Amino acid sequence: MKENTNKAIAYNSLILYGKMVINTFCALLSTRFALQALGAVDYGLFSVLGGIIGFISIFNTIMVLTSNRFIAVAIGKGDLVETNKQFNVNLLIHASIAVLALIIAYPVGNWYIPRFVNYDGLLSDAMMVYLISMGCSILSFVGVPFNGLLMAKEKFLVFSLVDAICHILKLLGTWVLLYHFSNKLLLYTLMMGTLTAIPTIVYILYCTKHYPDIVHLRFVRDRQMYKKVFGFSAWVTVGAIAQIGRNQGASLIVNSFFNTVMNTAMGVGSSINTYVSHFAQNIRQPMAPQITKSYANGNTKRTDELLIMSTKYTFLLTLLCGSIFLAAPDWILTVWLGKVPPFASIFLVLFIVDNLAQSLNAGVGILIFASGKIGLYQILNSILNILAVVLGYFVLSLGYPAYYLLVAYILVSIINFFTIQFVLSKVIKYDNSILWKYSFLPSIIVVLLFVPILFVPVLIHPLLHIILVFSYLLSIEYFIGLSKSERVKIKSIAIEFVKKKFGHK
Repeated sequence: MKENTNKAIAYNSLILYGKMVINTFCALLSTRFALQALGAVDYGLFSVLGGIIGFISIFNTIMVLTSNRFIAVAIGKGDLVETNKQFNVNLLIHASIAVLALIIAYPVGNWYIPRFVNYDGLLSDAMMVYLISMGCSILSFVGVPFNGLLMAKEKFLVFSLVDAICHILKLLGTWVLLYHFSNKLLLYTLMMGTLTAIPTIVYILYCTKHYPDIVHLRFVRDRQMYKKVFGFSAWVTVGAIAQIGRNQGASLIVNSFFNTVMNTAMGVGSSINTYVSHFAQNIRQPMAPQITKSYANGNTKRTDELLIMSTKYTFLLTLLCGSIFLAAPDWILTVWLGKVPPFASIFLVLFIVDNLAQSLNAGVGILIFASGKIGLYQILNSILNILAVVLGYFVLSLGYPAYYLLVAYILVSIINFFTIQFVLSKVIKYDNSILWKYSFLPSIIVVLLFVPILFVPVLIHPLLHIILVFSYLLSIEYFIGLSKSERVKIKSIAIEFVKKKFGHK
């Protein structure tokens, strides 16, 4: 499969969607089994402390952009020696981050947990959940450069197979946990931590076998290379910490005003929203290395095309997938969980709305990262993420319901949308009118046409209502959200794929 083509994007997207189908099925059942096995109190505790696995995954995803950026640029130049140097520089830096995180983790948890975590069980269990989760997750820091190399090489099949297998193992593990064992909380935490560490080991083994010249260990003495990567990585770390603080802060703030049962409700909504987000990322993720390579090669036309595709397609797919849950959240949660935690459906809807607000700028951050000029972007983005936490705490301190925290988050996400547009124009002198004309305005029109149907009284079975809402949105996205040329391209790729797979040779 050739790189830097729309066909490559389509091929990799299909791989990712196949993975997503498996992962979503496994995740929905796993969450139900885990909630039944652990109970609302222990599952809520895991959402607060063990959930750090998920947030470190976010951190790793962002940090991968550092390795991907420098390695992809070197690959684009066709310089194998430079690629090997960049890999080793990134490996040493991220290994150092792992050691530093490990040193800091224990005292922070030992200070925070006894003072601020509201938990009815043993405090020692809460601390153990934290330590197991953190220890297993930190291992994934070392795998970041290997992950970055695979992303630069666009080896999405490797990611997909490993991720799908881990989800299947998680499903089997939670099912067994439902009927066996006594200390279910610690066993569940250990299982989740182990499944977080496994992909790192697989990526290291794969890269060692297939790219020995690139991953060959060597000590690079060029201080300027370390300075550039470390400086870039430091800015990424600032942004990642702020993003983790925003996400993890939501659980901690809710827990400080309410209890772990409310965290369970928020955790359920967040869990579904994560897979809504993954659905849209499956079209954006294959574009990331191509945006970096196109920008590095000075291909402005291709960069513009990819950025428009990334922002618009991510938003439209997020809305399309989210519409299923927006149409009948209570019914879906009841079918899925049986007994639904209070306010779970409200949390779910607000999480999706916040996701939509953030997805409008999908791909913009990748372009700014490709430029290497990420200081202003990271500063403003981090400030707004911290502002979201502060504003959320202030709102709940006034006595508002727990879900008003997400209302505050949505407001900040809207502000952040315009802020990132300012940064894009300021840093790389990008003409934002291109995005507004070809991406944002079509997306906004789709939303304006779609939202009214959500307020129409439901007079039919919820499943039929979901199908009608989904079909209506799909039609307006296709005929109004997409341009004529985009529809032609999609048809062409679809027809070629069908002929290739099912046609006569």
